[in-house]
Amino acid sequence: MDQNSKNKILENLTRAENIVVIVSQESGFDGLAGGLALYLSISKLGKNVAITAQAPTVDHAQRIYGVDQIGKPADGKNPVIVIRDAVQTVDKISYFLDQDQLKVIIHPLPGSKGINREQISLEYSIAQPNLIFAIGFRDGESLGREITHEHKITPETWIVSIAKDQSNQKFAQFDYINPEASGIGEVTAKLIQDLALPIDEDVSYNLYAAISDSTGNFAPAKTTAQTFEIASWLIKFGASRASLAQTEPKPLPQPPQSYVPPTSDLSDFVPALEDVESLPQSTRRTTSQDWLKPPKIYKGGKSMNGENKG
Repeated sequence: MDQNSKNKILENLTRAENIVVIVSQESGFDGLAGGLALYLSISKLGKNVAITAQAPTVDHAQRIYGVDQIGKPADGKNPVIVIRDAVQTVDKISYFLDQDQLKVIIHPLPGSKGINREQISLEYSIAQPNLIFAIGFRDGESLGREITHEHKITPETWIVSIAKDQSNQKFAQFDYINPEASGIGEVTAKLIQDLALPIDEDVSYNLYAAISDSTGNFAPAKTTAQTFEIASWLIKFGASRASLAQTEPKPLPQPPQSYVPPTSDLSDFVPALEDVESLPQSTRRTTSQDWLKPPKIYKGGKSMNGENKG
């Protein structure tokens, strides 16, 4: 990233009062882990920041930090004066400053009874974001479909697109992409590194988990020298010290094994010939010599064989 681009992002980041990180549903675990890492990093700046993403699966939720913050509104809220039955009672509203007080005048419709105190209440709405980090989007239409009505994009909203590939259309004020990266997690890690944003064990572990997922656990065909450099940088900042990194993976259930005798020496099961000959005649097993004799046939209680004399 050149210095001019870096200054523009940091300027908008410093000036923004409300920030939203929006993760594309198509970016999978890679994008979710990267988005949560960016959210956690910006939170350390003391900014009002929220993250919008698809609810993770149980497996994904157990592998990264910050999933409980998805969909949680930022602290920044705008007060809203609510008037019930306004269509039948209110004509127009005007306001003016009286020293340090803002006074709002509610003009009733001609012929109506006007409004009373019971019709007026105060609510709070989520403040519109000044800065949006869009992660894994290819065009503005897909981004618009995933933005809630509270996070409506206005002409004053500054958008930073973070993706692996170039988008189909220009929808952001700044595109941070790297087609040679292993995935969105690696691109996000490089952005945090370039902007010198806060990073700790949770942030670094989420980014490391994203890179590990997109590379198939650092398979050579999916990993570049820059990928290893980023991974090494994340290890330096505590990815290996995170509590999730210390969790032993549960062993997969093994298929049932067929029974195998403790020995393959059949001599343990077949007695020797001298042992058979030593047995009493009544318990002696049939030997090969017996097989040569005619079989005995029992009929009418008499033994019928070649030795039977009838």
